[in-house]
Amino acid sequence: MNTQGPESPPAGASERSGSVSASDREIDQILDALSTYSIIAITDRTGVIQHVNDRFCEISKYSRRELIGRTHRVVNSGRHSREFFEEMWRVIGGGAVWTGEICNRAKDGAEYWVDTTIIPLRDEHGRTERFLAIRTEETQRHLAEDEARQLAHFDGSTGLANRTSMLRAVERTLAMQPRGEFCAYVSFSVDELSAVNDAFGYEAGDLLLRDAAAGLRGIEREGLRSARMGSNTFGVLLTELGDEQRQAESRCLDAVEQVLSTINGASDLPSGMVLDVSASLGFVLWARPGTRAASGEPATSDGDCPLDDYIESEDSAEIIKCADVARKRARRTGGQLRVRRFRQRMLDEAQERVRLFSELRRGIERGELRLFAQPIVDRHRNMIGEEGLIRWLSPERGLVPPDAFIPLAEQTGLIIEIGDWVLEEACRVLSSWNGDPERRELTFSINLSERQLHADDFAERVHRILSRHDISPGLLKFELTESVLHTDLDRTIRMLGLLRAEGVLASLDDFGTGYSSLSYLRRLPVQQLKIDRSFVSSVVDDEHTAAITQTIVQLGRTFGLQVVAEGVETEAQFEALCELGVDAFQGYLFARPRPVSETLAAP
Repeated sequence: MNTQGPESPPAGASERSGSVSASDREIDQILDALSTYSIIAITDRTGVIQHVNDRFCEISKYSRRELIGRTHRVVNSGRHSREFFEEMWRVIGGGAVWTGEICNRAKDGAEYWVDTTIIPLRDEHGRTERFLAIRTEETQRHLAEDEARQLAHFDGSTGLANRTSMLRAVERTLAMQPRGEFCAYVSFSVDELSAVNDAFGYEAGDLLLRDAAAGLRGIEREGLRSARMGSNTFGVLLTELGDEQRQAESRCLDAVEQVLSTINGASDLPSGMVLDVSASLGFVLWARPGTRAASGEPATSDGDCPLDDYIESEDSAEIIKCADVARKRARRTGGQLRVRRFRQRMLDEAQERVRLFSELRRGIERGELRLFAQPIVDRHRNMIGEEGLIRWLSPERGLVPPDAFIPLAEQTGLIIEIGDWVLEEACRVLSSWNGDPERRELTFSINLSERQLHADDFAERVHRILSRHDISPGLLKFELTESVLHTDLDRTIRMLGLLRAEGVLASLDDFGTGYSSLSYLRRLPVQQLKIDRSFVSSVVDDEHTAAITQTIVQLGRTFGLQVVAEGVETEAQFEALCELGVDAFQGYLFARPRPVSETLAAP
């Protein structure tokens, strides 16, 4: 594809293996799946544009009539050298996929950056006949790098104050707050954000956040300040509520109603869908220490008297934490009106979390962790590998599933120690299989957490463990979810590259649930995709799910990746997935997880 270079490919550009053989119908399916969020163009083998999608026209400001039949010279910004495009042609002319960032110029003269993937497409004879370009806009990232220096105390996405700014505002309030005067802090989250991100992409999710921010700016006034506190959380500081508790409560509840009225309601998504948006909200009323003593209130509380209605504090972090605890309780409780005032007894859960952490740490020291395994089979139901699944056999709690303790281990850093133990066990299993003709070629997969992957010495630890067990290359596989990739992607790619050099394979788990999966595929050194079980469960009855699954399979073929479906429970699901081209399968239909010791005892 002549992106901005010569009008035709350089002489001698060949059609070697590595390009993609795809029918018009398969290409149309890919385009349908990607067109909402990606910038798409198809050219003939000489670089002449044959097809562009709406996003291409929107960003370039050119109509289809102005683009079809021309080359990409029409959007040439002049920023890139001739050698840049000659190298691009060398790659795609050789039948390989090219990736890179390109600066284009729109019809109105505005420049925009696009993250670009160009895929050669072959005809039935194996000759390159077209090129498919898939782009995502990167202009905002380039602008954000310049703006970040000036926005240290503001959130770049919403324009609201950020967490640092809010903490300082609470601290200033505490410094000037007279004893006996009440203030409040409100914490709320937009509940639909995660689902919208998964279903419609982060652009749609950002729209929800900007709508929430606009509503908050509309109610800001003297004594009411708002901020974005996290990816999905906002905070509102209410000051000067007066020195009479019931009046302060009434003013606080009035502000809570205002916040809810700005958030709850219909929101128009870019897809055209109208979504009913709601929030989970928690708030805390506070006064300076000594207020109760000065007012003659009782010094004890059973949870219903005034002591439980507000807190006394001079710690900004504690105040925000209390509101966050109430918000999380509101969300867990559910219902139409998800609003909770902070109560001291809500901290019981936090104390339970501390107890769980202490027991887990002792359990690791006492050898209470257990590794289970679940087979992975091919289309003929022949086992090709196993996935290791951790359990905790606690004397107090019994057999604890991973979702009950792994999140805590992630948050506290215990996952590093747990991950090392799992890696040791996996290598011990592979080493024992080496002498078994029926198992020596099987792979063993284990989950890789964000903390493990980003630890400075992780690659060295893996190298030592592999060397100690003398594991054959290509048998150990790390599975990572897309959430692992959301922070420091370049570092993640480098680490996976180091692991690949050790012979370790990588798999992208829960694929299809995140907006950025396609852009990751271009750069990540992974060899496998695992289709999320949410698609598998509805692939038989939902034609849209089946279409998405088929698109994932086609993407896997495009990038030369094995595609695995997990959570297969019925024959109908298995048959449907086979028809869609899935390579391998995992789930209760084939086998339930069992102790890894049973795999060692197999003949």
